[in-house]
Amino acid sequence: MITMQNGKHLLDVHHIYRADRATVYQAWTVKEQLEQWWGVKGFKTTIERMDVSPGGMYRFAMQAPNGFVHTLEGHYVEIIPNEKLSFTWNWVNEADADETLVTIHFVDKGGQTELILNHANFTTLKAAKRHNNNWKSALENGLSDYVH
Repeated sequence: MITMQNGKHLLDVHHIYRADRATVYQAWTVKEQLEQWWGVKGFKTTIERMDVSPGGMYRFAMQAPNGFVHTLEGHYVEIIPNEKLSFTWNWVNEADADETLVTIHFVDKGGQTELILNHANFTTLKAAKRHNNNWKSALENGLSDYVH
């Protein structure tokens, strides 16, 4: 769902996984695990840098099927193991990209995990919609297949 917050677009995505919180959280915070599922279906991700600590940096190179490499980088803002992960999001080689903020909550649902992802500060509805489609692909295909 896309809404407005402080004059900018906010994207909310929810998904439930048949895995405990620690498993889902580790899929986000362990480089070797994240590389296996991250990104839109058909893309190949290489993690060039990933320091999961407050202020730590990350840099991902995602190669599209057409060969173009989309580069994403940012830094971790808040980390509460197995509960919350927040990081900035900046496309390095995209013309219309603004720095945005991703916050993920990992909610225990009796052996399953509800993942609540908020992606904030989009200046255009077009960018929010594009990210909504890409998050759904990554979360409903990549991560779901990985943790099951």
